[in-house]
Amino acid sequence: MADAQLTGCGPLTIKYLVFFFNLIFFLSGLILIAVGGVAQGFFHQYMQFFEGQYETPAIGIIILGAIILVVSFFGCCGAKKENVFMLRIFICLMVVILMCEIAAAITVAVLRPDIEKLIKKNMNETMIHYGDPKGLPTLAWDDMQSNHKCCGVGSYMDWETTPYGVNVTGVPDSCCIDEKPGCGHNIFVQIPSDSSSVPTIYSEGCYQALHDAAMSNIGAIAGGIAGLAFFQILGIWMSSCLIKSARERYEIL
Repeated sequence: MADAQLTGCGPLTIKYLVFFFNLIFFLSGLILIAVGGVAQGFFHQYMQFFEGQYETPAIGIIILGAIILVVSFFGCCGAKKENVFMLRIFICLMVVILMCEIAAAITVAVLRPDIEKLIKKNMNETMIHYGDPKGLPTLAWDDMQSNHKCCGVGSYMDWETTPYGVNVTGVPDSCCIDEKPGCGHNIFVQIPSDSSSVPTIYSEGCYQALHDAAMSNIGAIAGGIAGLAFFQILGIWMSSCLIKSARERYEIL
């Protein structure tokens, strides 16, 4: 009676739930690698403003995804064979990953103000080096201003005191709504005395645009990790139930 109960649908259901969970976990590892790739592409695109320091978290997400692929292997094999040793390894690795994710979330939350100050500082400093057509500051600023439809750090007036702004008495052409060679020149001469904006160039500063773009990426990453953490906790619980079921079965046999 007891043997039949242990081999009934309860333990069998848990076994296949753990196996199915690990398939989802495997796919989540692939998703994390993809998300890390997107984040890495964003940080790499504007590395001039991050001093190369925040490339590491994106790479870390990719590494975490690869680790999850390995961990899911132990989970799948452990569930399929009902191997207590492999299931225990799986649970230990899951707990470690979960703790790393929590630590990473806390670190990002604590360092966020410092990151924002650093970005703004670097943006102001790189404006000074704008002008060389092949220089990284020039390429980064032109790309950002064109793609995000913005100009300067806080506003287009930030260009007025830069070497480039003094030279052309204006802003880069990438600030223009209708971008063409020389369209940003002599802008500061054309500003009406009763106006703080110019209709031919973008009025929003790029810091806010870059901040919003970064937050949208971080929001997607945070949401993905939160969902993954839920499935991890569920997987740990189901694996523990499967271990208990397997041990009771072996004791009866």
